[in-house]
Amino acid sequence: MNVHSRTPTLSAHDPRGLPVRTVDYWRTEAVEPAQTRINRTLHDVAGRAVAQWDPRLWSLHMSDPQTPANLTSVYLLNGQVLRSDSVDAGMQIALHGVGAHVLFDWDSRGTRRETQHDLMLRPLAVFEEGDSQPRLCVERFMYGQPDTADPTRNQLGQLLRHDDPAGSLLFESFSISGQCSENNRHFTLDPVLPDWPEPIDERARLLEPGEGATTRWRFGPQGQVIEQIDARGNRHFSEFTLDGRLRASHLQLKHQTGPQTLVSDIAHNADGQVTQELAGNGVLTALTYRPEDGRLLERSAVKANGAALQLLRYEYDRVGNVLSIEDKALPIRYFANQRIDPVSRFTYDSLYQLSEATGWEAGAASQGPESLHRNDPAASSNYRQSYRYDESGNLLELKHVGMRSGRKLVAARLSNRCLPYRNDVPPTEEQIAAAFDPRGNLRALEAGRSLTWDLRNELRSVTPVERASGLNDIEQYVYDGGGQRVRKTRELHTNARVVVAQVRYLPGLELRIDSAGEVLQVITAQSGLNSVNVLHWESTPPDGSNDRYRFNFTDHLGSTCLELAEDTRLISQETFYPFGETAWSAKTEVSYQAIGYSGKERDATGLYYYGYRYYMPWLQRWLNPDPLGGVDGLNLYQMVNNSPLVYRDEQGTQGSSVTESPRFDVLNESETNALNQGMHFDARGLDYFPQPLHEKVVAGLDEGLSWIQNAQSALSSKDLSASSQKYLNLVFGAEYAANRNESEELRTALLGSLQRLGSYMQQLKGADSWRLSLVQKLSNHAVGRTVSNNTQKKQIWLSRDHVESAHVFSLARTLVHESAHAMYNYSSPQRVDDIWYLRIGKLSEQASEQDIENFALTALLMSAERIEDGPDEAKMPGNGRADYKGIIDGFQAASGGGAVTSAAQRLTLFKSNLAARRNVILHNADSYPGLLMAFRNKGK
Repeated sequence: MNVHSRTPTLSAHDPRGLPVRTVDYWRTEAVEPAQTRINRTLHDVAGRAVAQWDPRLWSLHMSDPQTPANLTSVYLLNGQVLRSDSVDAGMQIALHGVGAHVLFDWDSRGTRRETQHDLMLRPLAVFEEGDSQPRLCVERFMYGQPDTADPTRNQLGQLLRHDDPAGSLLFESFSISGQCSENNRHFTLDPVLPDWPEPIDERARLLEPGEGATTRWRFGPQGQVIEQIDARGNRHFSEFTLDGRLRASHLQLKHQTGPQTLVSDIAHNADGQVTQELAGNGVLTALTYRPEDGRLLERSAVKANGAALQLLRYEYDRVGNVLSIEDKALPIRYFANQRIDPVSRFTYDSLYQLSEATGWEAGAASQGPESLHRNDPAASSNYRQSYRYDESGNLLELKHVGMRSGRKLVAARLSNRCLPYRNDVPPTEEQIAAAFDPRGNLRALEAGRSLTWDLRNELRSVTPVERASGLNDIEQYVYDGGGQRVRKTRELHTNARVVVAQVRYLPGLELRIDSAGEVLQVITAQSGLNSVNVLHWESTPPDGSNDRYRFNFTDHLGSTCLELAEDTRLISQETFYPFGETAWSAKTEVSYQAIGYSGKERDATGLYYYGYRYYMPWLQRWLNPDPLGGVDGLNLYQMVNNSPLVYRDEQGTQGSSVTESPRFDVLNESETNALNQGMHFDARGLDYFPQPLHEKVVAGLDEGLSWIQNAQSALSSKDLSASSQKYLNLVFGAEYAANRNESEELRTALLGSLQRLGSYMQQLKGADSWRLSLVQKLSNHAVGRTVSNNTQKKQIWLSRDHVESAHVFSLARTLVHESAHAMYNYSSPQRVDDIWYLRIGKLSEQASEQDIENFALTALLMSAERIEDGPDEAKMPGNGRADYKGIIDGFQAASGGGAVTSAAQRLTLFKSNLAARRNVILHNADSYPGLLMAFRNKGK
């Protein structure tokens, strides 16, 4: 028996099919009895999750009912969250308008935010105030209007100017597909929060003088960037294959007459995985995958003379957990009577949390924010780390056997906020409470190293050294309107002078300036699997040489392991502990390297910047709660579910597997069952559809998205047009028009659903295109089907015959229908089922405009017929019938009525209760294309 034997995951559902309890079994040793871990969810009568407990708080709740849930939520009638209370992230309230847009929001820090919109519900201005900040206009937006937009630059309707906390960003030109092809960034005079006045000429007074920093792009037919000219005139070119995969990348510095190749000869296997690429310095990276499941087996970096610089070999267990990583390019070392093999090994508990790791390290006196590179690479030794987690997933104890020390944390009794032991003394509950603000932001890295946060819960500054004189060392950060860091300033005080260093982040370029007069361009380029930095000094280079190319080679997580010069000379080398601290490093010269673990920037504070959060590798935790909430679980500080060899967090919000490719030909349970029933998959993932069918599906998605955009625009208008009101009357019933409150609720709910639907369909064209599969023939002559499985959630299967023979308009109808199913997980109370069908057939490829007109009109008339007659439970599919009953019964219970005992009673309630009817229709997949086809662009 092993540690995973008899440790299933069990789920309990209520009569509505909603999950109310999930039971896991945890242990770290096979001989231990498994402990029960229960996650509990409470739903309201409408099926929405109103309270969620993790195993630790649920256990406390069982003995003390006053124990709060990890997350409690209060909803609007349309399903949007009005208020959420998190034990980690505090309280948040959002007031939405009729178009599902946020008008006001508040939080437990006392932050108050107002967003003003135009008639098209686009944001115009954002005002913020808090307990320590007066009311400021922190953002303003300006759009291309018919009388001011330049049609030759495709500016009409586009965002042309965005004044944000960092300065002003001007969008000068757009491609025909709407992508920005030229922007101009102006920074504020000082790195402080601006208060933007309304007149544009007054805004200019807050900005640095000059022309700003202009970046230009040129796009290919599939939307990929084929050329970028950065703010200093350096040109970055990319070459792509016919199916849109990167083939080569080149860089031409402004003063150069020709380009330098960064990477070339990028090759892919039949599953789209990169098998090799040749760096501009002649180092060949090659990758080998296991044919059964596509997992990476070997990754090497070899010089032109055959010398191996990196030779990583991976081993996995059956579910994809990394068991070992060996670098065969490194020598076996001997030190202090130890043999040090260049191999790391990992073991996991029954929840797939990392429980133990072994490897090699270089000694260091201590760990923490300032411990970076305090080691002697020659003084290597073996280490063993073991990890102890609580029921919430907090890593409370790291035991280290080796040349370094471990550490312990204490979690708050009723949250996941944690503090480390100080001098072997655990923190008290009061100390933990005082160490965090009401939104869960940590106030200090350690004693004397304070942190400040802006009202958006973005780290504003770190004070590495505090002095009684008040002349503190400080590092400050400024973010743009999207929450991305664009400016960093570090100020150090010495006896003789003040040293100021600044970094400005622009697309593909970092500008580093210091008070000594050094001006350095760091041109950054992602060259396939690896990356390249070019160091160009505008001032005198430190050693006389300029334009230094630095080629960075990574591991499967994107961590920078090797830094090589243009002549393949080794600049630096680094290995990491599983959770990101530096275990071993060696440098032969100053590297200017800021990229480390997971491919992220490492600040002088020791923090890693991920995009939306900062990570503390010495504590294996995030600095503050996840801004997206519980997308990765109820513990908002936990790093990638405590499985850092398997998952990687790209932006500090959500982990994703790096050992599994969802597009690789490894069958999930739905596909296995289908194959056993004789079904055949022609392509799994839109990228693998035959080219004509790929283009047709993309056209169908674009057609459906145009319906959604037109409907959103029409339904967001203050006064509905006669045609829009007619469409709503046919699909939902004419009674809504006579009831203002119900009419507003309908529009709010519908716009919210359309926003979700449009976002999902947009993802199907990009990151989630792997969710689409092409099937030779579906059962029951279906043209599409949405399936769900435990690992990959919802996927959409399309009939090949339908894709080949149907008109794009008809295919768009299918894609909208199936996307409505797929946009919510099966366990979501907002999931969309098949309660009734609009059986209108399909359009052939030869369909005329009149045929399309009749097709859309028939859908509207059949919708109206369904409203007049009401749903027929006898004809409903099983899931649709359960959903229908749950909605009607829930509204009856909420109104205080008695139990519904018959189909006739439910039919009466459907016809008489407008709120219940609205919910039923929004839970029916065919209702979406039935309505949206009426908003098509006619005459196309």
